Amino acid sequence: MNRATPVRRAPPPLPILALLLAAALSGCGSTVETPLATIGPAASSSAPGDGSASPDATATQAPLPVVTPAPSGEPGTPSPSDGPTAATVCTGSESNLAFFTQAAAGMAWSVYCAVLPDGWYLETGSYRLANEGHLEVTYRGPGDAHVSIAEGNICLDVGGDVEQCAPRDTVIADAAMGDMVGELGRLSNGLVLDVDRGANPSWRVTGLGIAEDEFTALCAAMIKVPAAP
Repeated sequence: MNRATPVRRAPPPLPILALLLAAALSGCGSTVETPLATIGPAASSSAPGDGSASPDATATQAPLPVVTPAPSGEPGTPSPSDGPTAATVCTGSESNLAFFTQAAAGMAWSVYCAVLPDGWYLETGSYRLANEGHLEVTYRGPGDAHVSIAEGNICLDVGGDVEQCAPRDTVIADAAMGDMVGELGRLSNGLVLDVDRGANPSWRVTGLGIAEDEFTALCAAMIKVPAAP
């Protein structure tokens, strides 16, 4: 008795396989993270008068701003009809000051900025309004010293684990952060000042490549930024 010979079907061409794979993956869920508004690359410290650096990222979630950093010495100048505000003496350019003012307007807690001597400038910064808000900025100073500030819900990304979000090796003493008082501590490679450590909100200032007396003076000089009217 004759047996039917099985028919071998050739595999579909590669373009068809690619389409089938894409169709299968389209049914899978995916998570898209909205980037934070980010301050672009800072002008070089060797050219303190140049504030022309352009942002390296664009915010996709209004109203988070994208601003361009500039060295200190270029404070925003209010019009004569404007009264002096705390934000006009924050270190940075006029657009940097707008960044802080807009952040302060969106947060339920107080936003603080640094008032630094010559030679320091705002290097990076970002904030988000989600999950009760989170702001981070970094300043760079002489000798490649850095001061970083984290404010708001800073422990969210580690599930509230204070030893991860606010580590320190030893506690030195109480110290001022503007009009607030926190705990000055030591890290293996620098210094840190925590206000309401582990709470939401909390404030944390970290200093690298900076002496203790200079660091505490910079923390004490920080100011509260008023929200825009």
